[in-house]
Amino acid sequence: MRKWIGMTVVLALMGCSTLTPAEKEAQRKATAQAVEKALADRHYTIDVQMMYPQRGPAKNVSGDYSLEVRGDTLVSYLPYIGRAYQVPYGGGKGLNFVAVMERYSVTKDAKGQTIVTFGVTNEEDTYEYQLGIFDNGSATIDVRSKQRDPISFSGVMAEE
Repeated sequence: MRKWIGMTVVLALMGCSTLTPAEKEAQRKATAQAVEKALADRHYTIDVQMMYPQRGPAKNVSGDYSLEVRGDTLVSYLPYIGRAYQVPYGGGKGLNFVAVMERYSVTKDAKGQTIVTFGVTNEEDTYEYQLGIFDNGSATIDVRSKQRDPISFSGVMAEE
C-alpha cells in the first residue's frame, strides 16, 4: 500500500510544471494591474483571514467575512472582539452594515503599498477605516470607532 501511495506522489509531482521566471513575472504584473484597476474603479472585495483585536491574541477567521467597496458604498461584514463603550442593548450591529463612505482618499507609501482611508457613519457609531493593499492583493484593514476598541484584520483581495 505504501508503495502505491509513494508512486502516486512521485507521479503527481512529475506532472506538475513549474513556472519559469518570465512566467512568474508576467503573472505578478497581471495581478498588480488587476489590483490597480480595482482600486481605480473603487470596486473590490477583501476576504478576511485573520483578526487582531486590541485585547487578546490574533484569531483565524472562518466564514465569509469581507469588506466590499462599491463606488461610494461600503459593505462591512467583519467580526468584532473587543470592548464596546456605548452601544445599543444586545451589542448592536458591530461592524456589519452598509453605509456611504466619506473622505475617501488613496495614497502610495514608500514600500509600494496603496493606503486607502475613509470614514463611515451609521446610526450606531462613526468609524475610520484604513486599508493597506499590496500589488499581490494581500491587504490589511484597520478600523477605529468612537464607541469601540480598535481592531485590525488581514486578508486578500478577491478576484471578481
